[in-house]
Amino acid sequence: MIREIAIGSIVGVAMLVSACAAQADRRQSPSASQTAPAPSPDEALVTARQAWTKGDFKQLDAVARHVPRDHPLVDYPAYWRLSLRLRGPASSAQAEELDAEVSRTLARHEGSALGELLRRDWLLNLGRRGEWQQFDAQYARFARRDDAQINCLAWSAPTPRSQPSRADLEQVLMVPRDLPDSCNLLLEQAIRQQRLGPNAAMRRLHRALESGSVSAIRVAADLLGVEPASLRAALAKPPTEAAFKGRREIALIAVSQLARTDPQAAAQQLEAGAPTLTGDDRLFAWSQVAAGGMRRMAPESLGWTRRAVTAPVSDDTLFSMTRAALRAQNWPLVAALIDRMSDEGRRDPAWVYWRARALRAEGRVADSDWLLQRIAGEFHFYGQLAAEDLGRLTVAPPTAAAPTDAEVAVHARNAGFRRALKFYELGLRVDGNREWNHQLQPMSDRELLAAAAWACSIHVLDRCVNTAERTQREHDFALRFVTPFREQVKTASGERGLDPAWVYGLIRQESRFIMDARSSAGAQGLMQIMPATGRWIAQKLDVRDFRVEHLKDRDTNIRFGTFYLKNVLDDLDGSPVLASAGYNAGPGRPRNWRSTLSGPVEGAIFAEIIPFHETRDYVKKVLSNATFYASLFTGQPQSLRSWLGQVSPRPAGSTELP
Repeated sequence: MIREIAIGSIVGVAMLVSACAAQADRRQSPSASQTAPAPSPDEALVTARQAWTKGDFKQLDAVARHVPRDHPLVDYPAYWRLSLRLRGPASSAQAEELDAEVSRTLARHEGSALGELLRRDWLLNLGRRGEWQQFDAQYARFARRDDAQINCLAWSAPTPRSQPSRADLEQVLMVPRDLPDSCNLLLEQAIRQQRLGPNAAMRRLHRALESGSVSAIRVAADLLGVEPASLRAALAKPPTEAAFKGRREIALIAVSQLARTDPQAAAQQLEAGAPTLTGDDRLFAWSQVAAGGMRRMAPESLGWTRRAVTAPVSDDTLFSMTRAALRAQNWPLVAALIDRMSDEGRRDPAWVYWRARALRAEGRVADSDWLLQRIAGEFHFYGQLAAEDLGRLTVAPPTAAAPTDAEVAVHARNAGFRRALKFYELGLRVDGNREWNHQLQPMSDRELLAAAAWACSIHVLDRCVNTAERTQREHDFALRFVTPFREQVKTASGERGLDPAWVYGLIRQESRFIMDARSSAGAQGLMQIMPATGRWIAQKLDVRDFRVEHLKDRDTNIRFGTFYLKNVLDDLDGSPVLASAGYNAGPGRPRNWRSTLSGPVEGAIFAEIIPFHETRDYVKKVLSNATFYASLFTGQPQSLRSWLGQVSPRPAGSTELP
């Protein structure tokens, strides 16, 4: 039986944030400022943060004095001021004074989230100034060893404390994305010193082209001595004809960039000529055409993939090419491509699972089962599928003993958690999450469960869920899969003929039960409804005087969200996998993706080949969530495959749904 967890909202958050924004935006004359009322402590704190993001020392200093010593976040304005000073230029005397002040501040905040932020800012400053002795001392105490920008600074020091191996350098510098400035400087240094082996600049160009980042391409092209005019021709949209016949770097840039927008045209250019592209260059070019094709679900993607199997590419491109093989259910090609992935790529549960499926298709059942056993029972999409393939349905694990009142009380007294709650109250969720997560780093499973239980008890449900998800051996799935406002969800789901397990699974992924959640695109509330969609739903439900702000109301959001989900489900032939994709990406997109299939595929394959990373991840998590919720609701083992079903090709057609 699921433990009921009620929901309540933090009172006055919207009003407070609105007041803070008004306070920050007000531009006063000197005479007006003399009579203007002083900001409240919370208004002053929010305004100080806004001043920090704008680099406005004057405003920061003016409002910081209104944050009293007993405010939970009183130390942050001083940090923001130090942070701005560390970013700016300074004379030798000023730098020495600043270093002393930072050192004193760090001593007071050692081990805290604020302390780690300040140490990072100081490391960037010390590296820029070339103060390597101090840099090394602080780097040794820096907790975030996955920070590429700081690592690159450390490794570019004249006498680094520890010389990075070539593998270390490759892991940071040969990745398919933009590099921070410190890493670009290290890249240039490493190439000059021949620490990355032969053809390093060309390999970096490959990674830049895989990322599609024009700035990364420009940096790599500069390392290769590419003429600016030729580079402009290759980066044009579309590239000029001359670019395809230019020197190998230019032709490769032109083909790869065109493949992102028009893979068929890029393939024609490769077929017709591009005479300077031979050997690995040509294989790489075909890999980019194949990856570009899968991003657009082009039917030719499989053929293009076959031409690029041995291309010198990163896992990102191999993932796309493997999806092309998976869509065609070409299991030998799936296996061959997974075998070319890095050790890290092959360890990813997705590719462990599909490698096992490929082995099973080849008749190697024992080898397949061995791989499935590695991930079966893990609490994610592929762990559930692997277990089901081995004959075990999804069930929640045994519930750990409930934390005692004393264990929970420890977290209620935690100053870091209190700072996080204050940030949430002020609408500063990113800052709050940083504080919250910092407190979790050293915790045992028992401590995590107690922290999660406390978060649920004070209605901070997203932190309850995320904290409970961190446990390794002791679990409480009533905390991982919370069920607030049961009556509202049950009623709304029942009216639309929807399984409440699916609705809960969707809400958990959409908003993590944050009632005033708002996405960067403007989606609002528990079920993240876009304003235009809200207006369409209001019209269909004959809701008069509808305003977008009504989507923040819990009951309205659930009513509207379940109505829309049911319409998407009906529009997509009752398929939860298609409807989940449509709820996230718009119902027209899964129609288009389905139309590219050459034959029926299982729902798990369709979920894997969705070309949008966000939607692909979303669908897997929503249906994994739904399966766990169904098990918790019924007390019975559940099948993830029953949610996934099968997807068959159909013409895309059109839909009236927004």
